[in-house]
Amino acid sequence: MKKSVLLFLGILLSLSATIASAETRYVTDMLIVTVRDTKGDNYKVLETLPTASPVEILDEDKVFVKVRTEKGTVGYISRQYITPEIPKKIVISRLQKQVGQLQGQLDAQKKDCQEQTELASSSRAEIEKTSTELETTQQQLEKVSKEFENLKERSKHVVELTAERDQLSDENNRLSSELSILKEENRSFHRSNIIQWFLAGGGVFFGGWIVGKISRKKRGFGR
Repeated sequence: MKKSVLLFLGILLSLSATIASAETRYVTDMLIVTVRDTKGDNYKVLETLPTASPVEILDEDKVFVKVRTEKGTVGYISRQYITPEIPKKIVISRLQKQVGQLQGQLDAQKKDCQEQTELASSSRAEIEKTSTELETTQQQLEKVSKEFENLKERSKHVVELTAERDQLSDENNRLSSELSILKEENRSFHRSNIIQWFLAGGGVFFGGWIVGKISRKKRGFGR
């Protein structure tokens, strides 16, 4: 029974030691801290640590802590020089790194914003150009539409005038044809009149000749 209890306590102590050894603390904001081989200020110095140096805690009491440095040195440091809080030097370094990262992000965002602004400006210029071209095209379309309507109206009149011209031309041709016929009839009529007058004149002359001849014969018989 006692052995079981001792074994259990041993396991707990081992776990506690493991937990303690996993903890990391830092040298406080001082210039230099010494790591000695034994508890006390008069013992051998194994290593000196500057401010913000991390150390692994192996054991501790109210005055000293047993530590392992980054180089693997195991020794003791006065408890008052070790703190679980992250030293200002490390905080500043981390903040500076973070500021650098944020500055890089900001620069990238500024560049992207500038590119977007230039793209937006270019897009606005393209929109304005397209709008101007559209307005010009609409004006040209309106002008051409009016000209087309006027042309249609003039074409309508032209068609009407062409039809009227063709009608007048047909009428003129018809009248010309009738005039030609009338002229031909008139010439024929004149020729008939001349013949009739010639025949009539010849008849009168012949009749007069006959009458004169008969009259002469009668006078001869009377003698």
